[in-house]
Amino acid sequence: MKKQANKKKRSRAGRGERAARSLLTLVVTLGALWGLWNILVPKPAIADNTPPAAPAQERRVDSDPQESDEQTEQQEAAEVVPADPRRKDCWTFLVVGMDKGGGNTDSLMLVTYDAAAQSVSVGSIARDTRVDVERKLKKINAAYAFGKMEGLLEEVSQTFGVPIDYYLRVYVNGFVRLVNAVDGVDVEVPCSMNYDDPYQDLSIHYRKGMQHLNGQQALEVCRFRQNNDGSGYGDEGRQETQRAVLTQVMKKVLANPGKLSEYADIAADTLDTNLTVGNIIWFATKAVSIDMENVHTMSMPCAWTSPYMYLDPDATLEMVNTYFNPYVNPRTADQLAIITR
Repeated sequence: MKKQANKKKRSRAGRGERAARSLLTLVVTLGALWGLWNILVPKPAIADNTPPAAPAQERRVDSDPQESDEQTEQQEAAEVVPADPRRKDCWTFLVVGMDKGGGNTDSLMLVTYDAAAQSVSVGSIARDTRVDVERKLKKINAAYAFGKMEGLLEEVSQTFGVPIDYYLRVYVNGFVRLVNAVDGVDVEVPCSMNYDDPYQDLSIHYRKGMQHLNGQQALEVCRFRQNNDGSGYGDEGRQETQRAVLTQVMKKVLANPGKLSEYADIAADTLDTNLTVGNIIWFATKAVSIDMENVHTMSMPCAWTSPYMYLDPDATLEMVNTYFNPYVNPRTADQLAIITR
């Protein structure tokens, strides 16, 4: 009887030890995986293009030789605070749409993602926006042809007074494939579209109203600006339609996370970016919880005076500070390079 009791005690002790070892193994394994995740998928860095730090204040020279060591240490330990500190977990992007074989950019969108607030702001930049440059062709969509991506990023940053942390250059065939991957999108076509351009192999014919569009159809609707008879809605209406279509695509992409590998294949073939794979994964894990009500889309405020679109200085500054400013402090008019007529 006594041997049986001892055997039961050893059995219970053995189970307890095994459970403890299993728990310890689980904790260590999770810790290792978490460490590996943070190594392979770190939080994306913020671009090192913030203004230089403000000069340190000159330390007061006190003629009193008995000045306390404590005061001296405090003065020496005082940190220099940057003139324009960045907001925590807030990034800026430039999304660039490129047509096949084209030297100029087909579409430009400034994007700010505030991970803390889980909000996204998307601002369409008119292709004909007048910019402060020396070259003869002063439209912003010519920046890529003259200075490649580095030149384009510099011009957008200078014009709107914000740094660009990352860029995404998307070719139109990638857009077509992505729309097809989510089985098309339902879009309210804003007007009847009847346009033909044999030189671009373009034929756009859609009736006004709700339409279910596949990838090629969605691209054609996004490219439309005017009909054969000259009616239509111009560049501003085109930007609005593009944002409406992209919003619907974004909704369906986020609603189908199971197709992540297919999205990744499309991106690998048709997307050029300075984001690393780890960066993309990090942002993707955050983006799935974004509420579409926190996605704000708009056009940068401007008006047409041939041959350029001119930004409205006051309205642009207000829009930048409300939606796109990644800094703690508001931007000021002299920090934007707005060219007026």
